[in-house]
Amino acid sequence: MKSLRIVASELWYQQLAYWRNPMGAFFTFFMPVMFLVIFASLYGNAHYDNSSLRLDQYFIPGIMTFGVISACYTNLAITLSTQREQGILKRFRGTPLPPWAYMVVTVLNSVLRALLLVAITLGVGVAFYHFDFPSRAFAPLVMVVVLGSATFCALGVAVTVLIPNADAAPAVVNGVYLPLMFISGTFFPLSSSSVLAKIALYFPIRPFILSSFNTLDPRLATSSINAAWLYNLAIWLVVALVFSIRRFTWLPR
Repeated sequence: MKSLRIVASELWYQQLAYWRNPMGAFFTFFMPVMFLVIFASLYGNAHYDNSSLRLDQYFIPGIMTFGVISACYTNLAITLSTQREQGILKRFRGTPLPPWAYMVVTVLNSVLRALLLVAITLGVGVAFYHFDFPSRAFAPLVMVVVLGSATFCALGVAVTVLIPNADAAPAVVNGVYLPLMFISGTFFPLSSSSVLAKIALYFPIRPFILSSFNTLDPRLATSSINAAWLYNLAIWLVVALVFSIRRFTWLPR
């Protein structure tokens, strides 16, 4: 119970600190919505995979996953790298707050933002772009989003090991993420037979996108998710956790 109180108290204060920076919070949630509007305008009434399914049904889940990855990987990695180089993480080690509690709360903070991003993105899609949200998709989608959020939070912590200083953080984080985002078909569908799509399946972004799309596909009677995609995310989660536990440092380089 003491541990739960510590986590709850620190989470409350981190949430206060986050929402007291309204400009940063605004652009975190504005970016996915902006991409949604842009691609909805570009695609118009195009259809997915020569079927009757509107393309909106594909790229809205794709933009949703983009928001989750931005909150859980990009923002977390840059924030931790900056705090480490400014000595903030080192000072936390000198407080009564246990190090594990600070890290758990930081990850939970990112997951909460990711869940809010999912709600906003899907809400805008349903309200303005006739996105079809099947009622049976709620539970499978929550499972996929939580697993994906945990995986990309772990990867965000792990990539800080490769970042030499705060100035290099955006370049390293985006240098890894942006190429994978495009070859994974985040904003447009890729043929499953293409070489890029097959390569992307070994990384976590494309399995996350495909799992999210399958849970929301209105053509399916049930939310059918390929178990291999979930295993992929789980493996990346475990590998990133082990690497982070062994190599993460609280001290400036």
